[in-house]
Amino acid sequence: MTEEELDEYFICTLKKILVEVKECKDYVKDLHTPEYDEINADYDEQIEELSSILKEVSSVDDLAQMDEETITAVYDFIADYADNFLIAPDGEQQEKDWAEYDKLEELLDLFMDTEEEEV
Repeated sequence: MTEEELDEYFICTLKKILVEVKECKDYVKDLHTPEYDEINADYDEQIEELSSILKEVSSVDDLAQMDEETITAVYDFIADYADNFLIAPDGEQQEKDWAEYDKLEELLDLFMDTEEEEV
């Protein structure tokens, strides 16, 4: 992907993650046990954090200017999304899903330090 395509995909992915978190929150919002109260609080924190990040960041370079805690949080959001990404079992959709997953991996690779350390 070009840098512009990567930036667009990055923001699109963060928006998809935010939608999913909101859907999960909506699904459990009426459940009130100590465990679900904690889950709801976690969802609220994730929604607030993602919303804030999306207001401040419009590219990968913008994210690189953020503090380490924010960068780590974004990596974790994307990694969790990738870990739970569903691939269709066969057909044309499977090919599309694998192509999408390859893009997610490319995005995650941006967070990895690939330079070898000198000894």
